[in-house]
Amino acid sequence: MIGINPNPEKVLVLIDGEHYPDVTSAALRELEQKGNEIVGIVFLGGAEKLAEPSLFSYRDVPFFYGGSSVSLLREALEKCNASMVIDLSDEPVTGYFERFRLISEALARGVSYRGADFLFLAPLRPFICDKPTIGIWGSGKRVGKTAISSYFARSLSERGSKPCILTMGRGGPEEPEVLSRPADVTDEYLLGLVAKGRHAASDHFEDAMTARVMSIGCRRCGGGMAGEPFYSNVREGAILACQQDCDLVLLEGSGAAIPPVGADSKALVVSALQPEEYLLSYLGPYRLLLSDLILVTMCEEFQVSSRKLQRLRDGILSINPEASVIEVVFRPRPLGDIDGKTAFLVTTASKDAAQVQAEHLERFYGARIIGFSSNLADRARLARDIKESPRAQVLLTELKAAGVDTVSLFAKKEKKELIYIENVPFVRKGNLEEEIERLERLARMRFLARQEGKGSK
Repeated sequence: MIGINPNPEKVLVLIDGEHYPDVTSAALRELEQKGNEIVGIVFLGGAEKLAEPSLFSYRDVPFFYGGSSVSLLREALEKCNASMVIDLSDEPVTGYFERFRLISEALARGVSYRGADFLFLAPLRPFICDKPTIGIWGSGKRVGKTAISSYFARSLSERGSKPCILTMGRGGPEEPEVLSRPADVTDEYLLGLVAKGRHAASDHFEDAMTARVMSIGCRRCGGGMAGEPFYSNVREGAILACQQDCDLVLLEGSGAAIPPVGADSKALVVSALQPEEYLLSYLGPYRLLLSDLILVTMCEEFQVSSRKLQRLRDGILSINPEASVIEVVFRPRPLGDIDGKTAFLVTTASKDAAQVQAEHLERFYGARIIGFSSNLADRARLARDIKESPRAQVLLTELKAAGVDTVSLFAKKEKKELIYIENVPFVRKGNLEEEIERLERLARMRFLARQEGKGSK
């Protein structure tokens, strides 16, 4: 007997030729006996027990065969109004790699996917805010989402838009928090939060400080394979965003988690340092299929080969040929004057990347970097590192991890100047400004289409 959800569904069934046709038909009958309506059948391949797939038929159900499994599933999903894909196939036709690829295709179209002993539910991301929205999601932690969000917001502001950034973090506030006056987010303000026991390095503080736009902070816990958080207050935050004086909302992800609200256009931020399979297999293709723009960060020549970058680009476009791909590196920009000063740099970057950051700060901002720490996300090691900075006039730090509760407190205790830095994307391949303009245009166009759809109901 097949373990299946007792709630009836309109199902699209995947079969193979490694099962005898009468066994497959028996399984299809059991699906119907459980109240499900079979709206389509997709033949994935295999010829051991079904030499000629065109000879298979089941009632008058539409039957899809004769192409690749991905193309056939796409065609069937477009033509059949299915709410669930049921996978009756098995190895060798569908192994782990092939199955995750099919799961990604279904989930990207809002259709859940069930097999004999597993279930992937399509995440629900309702459009809560009646304003155009741009999602800025990531493929993991430390890929540069917040830096990209801040850059997007500044660029959009310079174009005449009035954006607001909605964030969710693992240390976000209990209730959604609106930072309507970003200029108030200073080091003293952040230290005051630390004194109250708050996590003062949440993304909405960094966005407000670096982008100088209204930011709303939310929280989340857990992250599913398709990006769904186990718990969050983002939907309440989206309602708040809709009430603010803004005309565009940027929905910033957290790690690999995706905000559980609808986005009109989407940018996916991935790191070239991640294993290729994180993006091109597992449920990486799911995120690619949802995205209009893929920003590949950390494209440093000393860290990533040109061959890997080309494989990433080719792989991305083979999955989603409609997406644009931009390659960038990050460079630090101090939020204060460091010209002629000795400074100690604190960052989440690797040692090699920190050295590049230090050289950039010396060359373009006139500081003399006398040391650095790459342990901003490791409080114990960081505490040891910054004790070695007695000759520095200034402590330079990213507003992340222990940037406030360790670095800033140390600077205050030692009577040193504390200056925060932001990471600015520098394009290696592509045109980021054109893509930001395109994403805004898509968001506004799709928003209007949504509004017209509501009016016609």
